[in-house]
Amino acid sequence: MRRSLERLFASALADLDPRARVFAALSARPPRLPVRVVAIGKAAPAMASGAIARWGASIEACLVVAPDDTEAARLPKRCVVMRAAHPIPDARSVRAAKACLEIVKSRERAQIVALISGGASSLVCAPAPGVRLGDKQAVTRAMLRSGAEIRDVNVVRKHLSRIKGGGLARAAWPNPLLSLVASDVIDGDAADVGSGPTVVDPSTVAEARRLLERFAPRFARLPLAKTLSTNDREAEGLRARVIASPGDLAEAFARRLRDRGFVVRVLSPSQARADDLARAYVSLAGSLRSRHAIVRAAEPAIAVPAGARAGGRCTHVASLVARGLDEGVVFAAFASDGVDGASGTSGAVVDASVAGDALDDAIARFATGPFHLARGTAMPARPTGHNLADLHVILRVR
Repeated sequence: MRRSLERLFASALADLDPRARVFAALSARPPRLPVRVVAIGKAAPAMASGAIARWGASIEACLVVAPDDTEAARLPKRCVVMRAAHPIPDARSVRAAKACLEIVKSRERAQIVALISGGASSLVCAPAPGVRLGDKQAVTRAMLRSGAEIRDVNVVRKHLSRIKGGGLARAAWPNPLLSLVASDVIDGDAADVGSGPTVVDPSTVAEARRLLERFAPRFARLPLAKTLSTNDREAEGLRARVIASPGDLAEAFARRLRDRGFVVRVLSPSQARADDLARAYVSLAGSLRSRHAIVRAAEPAIAVPAGARAGGRCTHVASLVARGLDEGVVFAAFASDGVDGASGTSGAVVDASVAGDALDDAIARFATGPFHLARGTAMPARPTGHNLADLHVILRVR
């Protein structure tokens, strides 16, 4: 079952190929202006490849910023590829942000195409005045460990930055700017992905301050910067389109299950707490009939214990669910980017047989990755070139 579900998941991801999505989103006829492409995120190489395939001869400059483990072999040599850290920014993130801000500034008028995907927030880091790289690293760690939703984390990131929250759009003005976005944020829009570097931002300094006080109170006095608003001149003429989302992934997977004879219900995407989601899944599993399934895109909130080094959202949720499953029910949690936190996996496929004291101990220590690797219930860690949140699946196979 694990191998079968793994194949279905890979097939669903292929439906949302970032290269093909970008190619389809751009018009067949390129603009008259020279084109400059900046691609940032886990899907950046594939998205840039799609732009080059569509508008290649018109693209005068192309910059790609991606994590270390993302494949970039399909890009032509004229594309500049920079690597940076995820999920905590590093010095390379600062250099990458500087390069992005420079490439969108054109002495002669140019069409700017921004290709944004999940992971962009940490890959480019341009601290606001009065903020240091170390501040941003510490704030990010604190908020990620606190269990804050990713949207809340990004609100804070925006107001500590010169590139996020529309900062890249400011730098590009008055050049026309088109943003194509592969969203990893549940129920989010373009402003939520990668902390919205190329679009207007609805959040406020006051909101960011409240979130700091709640989730990272040690840093509540850091200076915060105003983000791009609809009233700013640099906001005029910005265009943005979401070309793939977590909900799209859930629907693609559900279609494949239906093709194999399952009756499938797709639940609304969720950012609920991991333990709340697990309890709900156990309850739903108990009412499933044979050959019925439930699919959901999710990004669970998890407060990570200090010192935890071997867990991830997917393996943790799968472990919690496994403790309450009946025989004949299978639960799967997939990380769409192929990397489930620090678990060493991309998720897990479980049934009732994995429950026991060893699993309880792994959950308590937030060390579920090694447990599932040892049991053979882990999905292999393999970067996919996507980042569309997590996918949860419940099936009653008999």
